[in-house]
Amino acid sequence: MGARPQAGWQYGLEFLADAPIACHELDLQGTLVRVNQAVCRLLALPEDQILGRKAWDFVRAEERDDSREALMRVLAGAPPPVPRERGLLRGDGSPIHVEIYSHHLRDGARVTGLRSFLLDITLRQQAEEALRKIQEGLEIRIHERTQELEQANQSLRREMEERAKREEEHRKLEAQVQHAQRLESLGILAGGIAHDFNNLLASIMGYASLAAMDLPDDSRARKSLDQVLIAARSAADLTQQMLAYSGRGTFVVDLLNVTQLIEGVVRLLETTLSKKAALRLNLAADLPPIQGDASQIRQVVMNLITNASESLAENRGLVQVTTGLQWAEAGELPALDPARILPEGRYVFLEVADTGCGMDQETLSKIFDPFFTTKFTGRGLGLAAVLGIIRSHHGSIRVNSEPGAGTTFRVMFPAAEGAASFELEQIGEEVAWRSDGLVLVVDDQPAVRNLARTVLEMAGLRVLTAGDGHEAVTVFTEHSREIHAVLLDLSMPGMDGGEVFRHLTELVPDIRVVLCSGYNEQDVHTKLGGHKPAGFLRKPYHPSELVERMRTVW
Repeated sequence: MGARPQAGWQYGLEFLADAPIACHELDLQGTLVRVNQAVCRLLALPEDQILGRKAWDFVRAEERDDSREALMRVLAGAPPPVPRERGLLRGDGSPIHVEIYSHHLRDGARVTGLRSFLLDITLRQQAEEALRKIQEGLEIRIHERTQELEQANQSLRREMEERAKREEEHRKLEAQVQHAQRLESLGILAGGIAHDFNNLLASIMGYASLAAMDLPDDSRARKSLDQVLIAARSAADLTQQMLAYSGRGTFVVDLLNVTQLIEGVVRLLETTLSKKAALRLNLAADLPPIQGDASQIRQVVMNLITNASESLAENRGLVQVTTGLQWAEAGELPALDPARILPEGRYVFLEVADTGCGMDQETLSKIFDPFFTTKFTGRGLGLAAVLGIIRSHHGSIRVNSEPGAGTTFRVMFPAAEGAASFELEQIGEEVAWRSDGLVLVVDDQPAVRNLARTVLEMAGLRVLTAGDGHEAVTVFTEHSREIHAVLLDLSMPGMDGGEVFRHLTELVPDIRVVLCSGYNEQDVHTKLGGHKPAGFLRKPYHPSELVERMRTVW
């Protein structure tokens, strides 16, 4: 055991005894041999309870071993670390934290002890700990806020993406509506022109037929009139294409199996398609029927397959025709009429796909325009008539195409759900029929009106005429007891045929009315509010067709 600790200070440093900074000296065994009053105040112990004890006795338990080893290395001659921090325990057990500055005590070159100065940094440590906690809290808050901002940014990005998507969808819908409206306006124009042209053709065909009846079969004039009639019938076919484009073509409605119809069309096309086009059929066998006109659906199929074959040009390629059934939600399918939303339900689809040259967006936007073609001019209405036929059948069409990647047309028709089949009355062959009685002919076109009067008078009938709806009602009112039948034009300015029909049937409910129009009979029923006339005659008509229709209702 070393010498008993001595109070006081050596080496002429007695002033340290009252220094405000805690100071102590250790011998080579780490024993406290001198302390000043600041150490006593720091440890809250009297001097006699401090001297003679090891320095590490006052160190917190968790640091005690480390403190002892470090002090013994320094007392053995290792340079003391400056500064170092230690956690101490006061006499009352309360912890304090000090910063220690030490240097060796020497006798010449020999180390005799260690003198240390202790700075109480407890308040600083507490402030640093509080600051650390504040910083940790701040970092946590910054992290949380950063996450909140990131989530807000993500939400904002999603909202902006969704808004951009909605704006793009809105732009596309606007373009579709504008395109549909443009096609609708063109359809109205085409329908109006076709209607007026039908009236002209009715006069041409009617008077040419009457003139031909008065000429010998082998006369030059008769042959010339026959050519006039052939040209007039060709013009009538063109008006039917225009009416098909407008969605008002005349058609015979029946329940149709699309697969069977396509099989028949393919047999007709096999000899006309390009030999380099491989035609592949993928036709469903158990499709429900659709309600439509077989000849017009055939026109759609033939047009699409022919276009697909021609898109291959001189290259070998594939044309695939597929049929099937799909379900569509309300508004899912593009409506060809901007005022109509196609209802939900089952739709029979016809798909024609080719591996041809494809189309760019500019061409794709024009393919349904009347007389637009990428081939030589003069090909007729083409896909415009197809669009009109699909519109009149309450269907829809989608087109996908890219340059060099081919084209796919998908046409959808509503499946017939328990619909009954019906067919418009067909015009019979020419019948020599004569009768007597009074007929009222109502038409705003003088040439058509006079033609009908001439033909009916040749059949032995007496004829009254009216040039508009108001005149028709007036004439009918005056002669209602005598008039046996009425030949009534549907489309007239002012009071149209539908209004005249309602007035006449109010006066005489069972009056026989034959409606005459270039539009289809379904449009006629629509205009009449579901009331069915005694007969229907499509313009332009042959005189024999007029006589036969009057015979059937007489």
